[in-house]
Amino acid sequence: MKLSRYRIQPFPKKSHTILFYIGIFLFVLALALPFIYVIDASFQNEWAIKTGDVKLFPSSVTLQNYKDLLLESVGVTAFRQNLLNSLKISTGVTFLSIILGVLGAYGLSRYKFKGRDVIAKCMLFMYVFPTILAIYPIYDVLAKMNAIDTHLGVILVHTALVAPFCAWLMRSFFDAIPKELEEAAKVDGANRFQIITKIIPLAAAGILAAGMYAFIYSWGEYMFSSILITSGTKKTIPLALQAYMSHTDQKWGRLLAGCSLNFVPLLILFIPLMKTFLKGFIEGGVKQ
Repeated sequence: MKLSRYRIQPFPKKSHTILFYIGIFLFVLALALPFIYVIDASFQNEWAIKTGDVKLFPSSVTLQNYKDLLLESVGVTAFRQNLLNSLKISTGVTFLSIILGVLGAYGLSRYKFKGRDVIAKCMLFMYVFPTILAIYPIYDVLAKMNAIDTHLGVILVHTALVAPFCAWLMRSFFDAIPKELEEAAKVDGANRFQIITKIIPLAAAGILAAGMYAFIYSWGEYMFSSILITSGTKKTIPLALQAYMSHTDQKWGRLLAGCSLNFVPLLILFIPLMKTFLKGFIEGGVKQ
């Protein structure tokens, strides 16, 4: 008996393509719906939000939630300060993670020593363990350094959490750089630091991807920030948004407006550099 008679015929090429794109569209829409709801509800009044009468296309919109967040005397001081705090911490974590990541990636790529590959694998294996287990020892170390309730303490913790992954990601890019370039630089009299600065532009995609990862992680991190920061004037945006939820009153309008504004810096950073960011992550993972 011929098996060809019982073979399942594939979909026509055009129909298969249409179904594929419909599936992708529905998947992306499901992921985007929470963000669409937050932004849409932030332009509707407090009563509609509390009663669940939020409409996708409301008959009227209001900016009152944003005014309460930004224009009132308390709101101006709080939210603007929280925004500056988040920018300060995330920027510090980004630059420090890039510096440590570049040095670590270059060392793993160019120096041959016993246990090099084991160290590189441990950089990822450490993320298997829940970071909540490190809260007490981290708090104890920072307390001895008098770094509790300081932005420096949060920057150090966030950097310790993201720098290993940044180094692992950038290592593959340094592996792809020909060693002949370094040898030529040595002949010209360049020292090790000068060599590193000369080859950094060749690994720009990986460095950019690692830097964006560090910034995004630090911008949205809540657990360690809530434990290490106690002063209201030093809180980041995730901690400030939590303050709008109390046992007696929930200010949903301000909360949703703050969440919407929280997206803006990430969109400004991510959208123009999206292709380079994805390229760095994909190439970094494939080359490993």
